[in-house]
Amino acid sequence: MTSGASRMTPTARRVTPTPSRALRRVLVEDHLGASTFVEKGWNLIAIGNFAGAEAMLSRALELAPSDIRGRALLAWARMRQGMYDDALRLLTELLAENSLNAMARVNLGYVWMRKGEIARAAELLDHSSRQTRDPKAALYANFYLGLLFATQENFAGAEYCLRKCIVLAPNFVEGYYELGRAQLCAGRHEEARETWSTGHEANRFNIWGKRCAEAIRLAYHGEEVPSYS
Repeated sequence: MTSGASRMTPTARRVTPTPSRALRRVLVEDHLGASTFVEKGWNLIAIGNFAGAEAMLSRALELAPSDIRGRALLAWARMRQGMYDDALRLLTELLAENSLNAMARVNLGYVWMRKGEIARAAELLDHSSRQTRDPKAALYANFYLGLLFATQENFAGAEYCLRKCIVLAPNFVEGYYELGRAQLCAGRHEEARETWSTGHEANRFNIWGKRCAEAIRLAYHGEEVPSYS
């Protein structure tokens, strides 16, 4: 008979639970994979396809929810579709994490402008337009400030800011388009036509280049030239 003391007791093994696939996606973000969609989102913003940009950036944030650039660009895409409350929430979260996020501050200025908070918008945009740390933020701060002045019928102020945009980025065709509108509203039709012609020549295939050509046609026939910004 085999004694109890001599029996072999199986060695107990500690079983480590394997994380589920969903849990692994939460714990390990795919920033490399997300970067492809972030770049696509930015390129779509640059040509004015904001709905397409939102789709790309939403996909990026599925892969890497904490991606700062992706979140900032998503706010941008939404605000340019008129989704101001969504954009405000995203931008407020970004600035709570980093109050020095220059592009978030600029886009917050745009949101405040569209929500009618003109004084708050002007303060943010004026300060951002003079900073030198982020050239893209300075460009768009001047652009949005130009739009703000135009809405206040301060066409001289609008022209000053929009000309600064073109100095900062000579191929920024959206700047030519809105500069032409400011000149037209100020009664300087020939200068507006020349500005739009320059914008069209800068990039004939860009949506803003096409809009510059369309603006020339509309102004010639005495029709309203809309702002898409």
